Amino acid sequence: MGAEERKAQRTAFSGLLKAFEAWGGEGDADLLVDWLAKELDVDGAPVRLAIAEWSPALDLLARAREARPDLPESIDERLLAFFRMLLRFSKPDGRPATLTAAPEPADAVRERLALLGDAFPESDAARVLGWWYPSREVEPIPPPLPAWSNPDRVLGVLRADWTSRGDLVVFDHRKAGGPTRLEVFGAGQSWLGDTWRAPGTGDVKTSVGKPLTWTTSSNADVAEWTFRAGALRVTRTAVMLRGRKIAILADMVEGIKPPTSLETRWELPPGRVAEPIADSRALLLRTGAAGASAQAIPLALPSLPYQTDRGRFGFEPDTRELVLSQAATGARAWLPLLLSWDHARHRKRLQWRVLTVSENSQVCPPETAWAARVSWGRTETFVVYRSLGPTARRSFLGCSTSARLFVGRFTPEGDVEPIVAIKES
Repeated sequence: MGAEERKAQRTAFSGLLKAFEAWGGEGDADLLVDWLAKELDVDGAPVRLAIAEWSPALDLLARAREARPDLPESIDERLLAFFRMLLRFSKPDGRPATLTAAPEPADAVRERLALLGDAFPESDAARVLGWWYPSREVEPIPPPLPAWSNPDRVLGVLRADWTSRGDLVVFDHRKAGGPTRLEVFGAGQSWLGDTWRAPGTGDVKTSVGKPLTWTTSSNADVAEWTFRAGALRVTRTAVMLRGRKIAILADMVEGIKPPTSLETRWELPPGRVAEPIADSRALLLRTGAAGASAQAIPLALPSLPYQTDRGRFGFEPDTRELVLSQAATGARAWLPLLLSWDHARHRKRLQWRVLTVSENSQVCPPETAWAARVSWGRTETFVVYRSLGPTARRSFLGCSTSARLFVGRFTPEGDVEPIVAIKES
């Protein structure tokens, strides 16, 4: 994070402190009203505050509410919206996402959230706490929608539900200069986090992210955003397949001067171990918990771990990062990583291969379109496709699509059932 971003965050929090003092000392709510209007968007998400500061900010606001219960009703509504947003960006144990390196003690988290739940006992946010902490008595009302993305800033969460074992992918690229803040959480464990570095050499400087795509359905959540990384233009994609314990994280890179090699990195949370999988280029991620594992699969590289000039995938212990390096032979390239956290699935043989994509009976080069098939055993097979140039109707493995991004599942009958199909915007 650059000096300007750190200054903006300090200014945002110091402004809240001044508003808190004015309300507690003189009963003047004007500064609080102004702060909430300036620092929270229409859905209650902070504009400048880092996710790490959301809880302390809400604590201050809750204390202001408790000290003088006669706050204007409009402030209560904004506080509740902020509370909902904190829950969206928290794991089912109540800890905020993207902060795996310094987790808050569980008892402190529960106490803090209980105070907020008590402040809004009949709200949909309190209903969520009733699922996370079953001993709480709450009103049986519909909960807020779990998945959300900001239309103006790169900040969002892919999430199917509020259950105690629910999966989520959180991303935050509101700031220029550094990596995307990220956490992938599934089956009760954090698998990736807290950073996703941009393709380039070393700590390449990035621009502020710009949202491109946001879709949520019963099948999947998809978010895309774009930013500059040095001289390169990067379009970053995050996909979570609901109920399937699969996420896809990928970078489409433009402005390449081939031939060259591109590299992207994902940080592992503390306590995660990356191990090789026999006869595979994928890596197995483990924790200390029995029956918990994740597979990290570099879909654009060969499945078997033989020597290749197409790239490499590995784990660097010194930086605790998964490192994906790919050769680029054209002006555009796609660097995809598939993450699976279904421990039972991992008992089956894992295989994948890059597919031939054709358009008008002509083979498409990798800088135009890309597709791959990934299988676990004989019963579970998925196909992933990405158009890197202008979209057109193209075919691969008996499947035809004009989508820009496509993810499908092979049925027992051999048909491809679409899960994700993003058209050109």
